[in-house]
Amino acid sequence: MTGSVIYLDNAATTWPKPEAVYRAIDTAMREYGANPGRGAYRMSVDAQRIVDDTRQEICSLFNAPDPARVIFTLNCTDALCIALKGLIKAGDRVVTGPFEHNAVARPLHSLCRSGARLATAKSTKTFAMDLDHFRELCRQDRLDYVVLSHVSNVTGSVAPVKEIAEITHERGGLLILDAAQSAGDLEIDMQELGVDVLAAPGHKGLYGPMGTGVLVLRSPLPVKPLREGGTGVRSESPEQPEEYPWRLEAGTMNLPGIAGLCAGVRFVRSVGVSAIAEHEANLAKILADGLRQIDGIALFCEPVPHTGVVSFRLDTVGVSLTGTMLDEAFGIAARSGLHCAPATHRAIGTFPEGTVRVSFGQFNTPDHAEALVAAVSEIKSTMRRGPDKG
Repeated sequence: MTGSVIYLDNAATTWPKPEAVYRAIDTAMREYGANPGRGAYRMSVDAQRIVDDTRQEICSLFNAPDPARVIFTLNCTDALCIALKGLIKAGDRVVTGPFEHNAVARPLHSLCRSGARLATAKSTKTFAMDLDHFRELCRQDRLDYVVLSHVSNVTGSVAPVKEIAEITHERGGLLILDAAQSAGDLEIDMQELGVDVLAAPGHKGLYGPMGTGVLVLRSPLPVKPLREGGTGVRSESPEQPEEYPWRLEAGTMNLPGIAGLCAGVRFVRSVGVSAIAEHEANLAKILADGLRQIDGIALFCEPVPHTGVVSFRLDTVGVSLTGTMLDEAFGIAARSGLHCAPATHRAIGTFPEGTVRVSFGQFNTPDHAEALVAAVSEIKSTMRRGPDKG
């Protein structure tokens, strides 16, 4: 880590980034600053090559069948909005999970006001989706779409995507996967898992910059464009091109961001997704085991973490105050509150205050987990006896 801060909010945005990401962004700005795909001159062609290379890297990472169906977006929320609002129409029936982020919940709420129908699967006491209830919901009526978070951004629990996809496809539905917390952190093979649509951020587990994301389609679904405009192709037509990727990509692209994303994906592939997953899960286990030794701690994570996300609460200190004390007294950056996932907190019983969430990345170490345990122990001890009044 750089500086004195111990950064433990990687579920929001990974930091720091690999050096190659910083260099790629700088090089793109200085040497390839033309619009990609908008001209036949060398700079524009070189800029387009960066875009094409990044599509291929992402396609390879997720085992997606066609780089042309890798769509660049502003972030994961943008990708989800494009997919949900471009596919789901009035009368469609959607089943979703109990741990959805507002990036899924709010668009679905809006679509329901326009006539879509929504059913939500229950959770279990171990922070998992109730698969029996999910299966029952899928069989109750027609099924058009299942929209699901791969990993909860509050508890780190992992959904059994392959089994969910099989149930979904048996009923004739399509699976839209929110991979905000899993892309780059867990192995994702779209074809093996049966994921029809994948939305992912560039700035989290793919180690790219903010302002980047991807929407990946396993087949050429007729997604209605959210934005329309210039694409550099079919310019003579008043209609948005039907071919991918231009169907969903209008306007000048974020070339420096895409270049940084390409470098981030290459970093992930060079380290290995399985190695990253093991590293983060080991840190989460160190943290969870340490916190369990402190009286008055409530943990909200899998018994044995499979990801780098752990949430907790202290019985004597509020969530917001705990987060502030960690930052100001110990130099530890952790997230406190609802984490834009109120449905999850209702499911696990932590609404409306939320939790303190810790999320590890590739650049964290066991020392960081141990420092947090020591800090929480000191906070607990201090607040038990009361703050000094000297």
